[in-house]
Amino acid sequence: MKIIHFLFFLTGMLLFFAGCKKSDNPGDPAPATPTIASITPASGPAGTTVTITGNNFGTDASTVKVFFNGLASGVQSVSNTQITTVAPAAGTTGIVSVKLGNNTVNGPVFTYTVAPLSVTGITPSSGGPKTVVTITGNNFGTDTAALKVFFNGVPASFQSLTNIQAVVIAPPNASTGTVKVQLGSQSVNGPIFTYIVSTMVTTLAGSRDHQGFADGTGAAAQFNSPVGIAVDAQGNVFVTDEVNQRIRKVTPAGVVTTFAGSAQQGLNDGTGAAAQFYYPEGIAIDAAGNMVVADSRSNLIRKITPAAVVTTLAGNIIPGFIDGTGNTAHFNSPAGVSIDAAGNTYVADDNNHSIRKITVAGAVTTIAGNGLAGYTDGTGGAAQFRFPFGVTADAQGNIYVADDQNNRIRKITSTGVVTTLAGDGTFGYADGAAATARFAFPSDLKVDAQGNIFVADRGNHCIRKISTAGQVSTVAGVPGQSGFLDGGTGTARFYQPYGLALDAQGNIYVADYLNFAIRKISFQ
Repeated sequence: MKIIHFLFFLTGMLLFFAGCKKSDNPGDPAPATPTIASITPASGPAGTTVTITGNNFGTDASTVKVFFNGLASGVQSVSNTQITTVAPAAGTTGIVSVKLGNNTVNGPVFTYTVAPLSVTGITPSSGGPKTVVTITGNNFGTDTAALKVFFNGVPASFQSLTNIQAVVIAPPNASTGTVKVQLGSQSVNGPIFTYIVSTMVTTLAGSRDHQGFADGTGAAAQFNSPVGIAVDAQGNVFVTDEVNQRIRKVTPAGVVTTFAGSAQQGLNDGTGAAAQFYYPEGIAIDAAGNMVVADSRSNLIRKITPAAVVTTLAGNIIPGFIDGTGNTAHFNSPAGVSIDAAGNTYVADDNNHSIRKITVAGAVTTIAGNGLAGYTDGTGGAAQFRFPFGVTADAQGNIYVADDQNNRIRKITSTGVVTTLAGDGTFGYADGAAATARFAFPSDLKVDAQGNIFVADRGNHCIRKISTAGQVSTVAGVPGQSGFLDGGTGTARFYQPYGLALDAQGNIYVADYLNFAIRKISFQ
């Protein structure tokens, strides 16, 4: 029995040592270490197919790992001498490495580049505002927050986006020009989109047949010589109803109410009907809804809060030409006003033939003109105007002036340099190049976000436009023909349009002085 147990023990030991000898045999081959000879290509954008050549990769894709600067990438195919992979989307420039089992080997550097942006076409290539336009090209991505599309510099909104197609809406306030696509640091210009715009003039409130004073809706409301006009962020229109000595409010639906003032002309500050005005003319509104009014015959600049509280910002009832703060400053029939982004107010000081500036604190200075009527370009007091009526400020700090009786549009830089932007000085009518264009007592003007300037050409009974390219055209009205008629460009009639306002959608509002009406110009 002991012999049998010994034989079993001996057999087990022999089997154990036999197994050890087989696994520890130094002559058995170990797994070969992979090597990388090259990668092709060595650079490209995310998604580039990259071929890695070398040796000892094996043939089992599940055992091979590829990394781009430490970021794993999927293996498309593998042979013992070649791996096909794709540069991962979130990868960065760095070493390409291959891991097989416990062995990792580093290869050359793969350099990430930006996929070239391209535009191959737009469809359609013309249309009106809000036309749906399909832009085809390459490498747009799929992030509408990252890709930007512009129509002649105006941003468009997206309907959909793929890597090769962007469907956008032509912005309503743009004009004919190049379609540009921008992604990060790349931008590429595509074809020109031609705007086909139809202009339509309608009457928002008031009527030529009903001069007077009445609140109401549409034609039931009455005005008496509306001069200044401004529009707030909600689309409400505010009007200086000059002979009625009131500030009127017109909703987008044409409902007219009295915002401030009463039939009694005067100088009183107060709230709503308790306040008094004395032939108010220019009006402007800031982003917070505060207004300033040029109260022309009182020689005051008034401020009105959104709650209709009226106070005096600057000026003195005694006409004069004196800089100062508050009531120590003097104006002489102030006409147009404008507010810049910093809250400063600019005043066309009509009978002083000058442009004045009022700070938020009420400090008045003269930025151009010297109190003498004339026509001279120059800096500050060296420049001359002749009864400037309208004034407006752009986002870059430039001031534009409707130089009424010089029949010119003037520009004042932030350093006070005055030049002539348009008009040859001759009373008359002519479209074309700015230098040879003619106006007839231009009374107000506004500049849009693209830098185009719209002018109330009072004596021609027209609304004119000065493009950023320096071309003057007629937007609405028939030159030399007064009347009261709604319709398109060649049909609509105005009668001495005095004031202009622009809303965020590019609509123009007109204080149609002798038609006793508020008109609206829309573009479709």
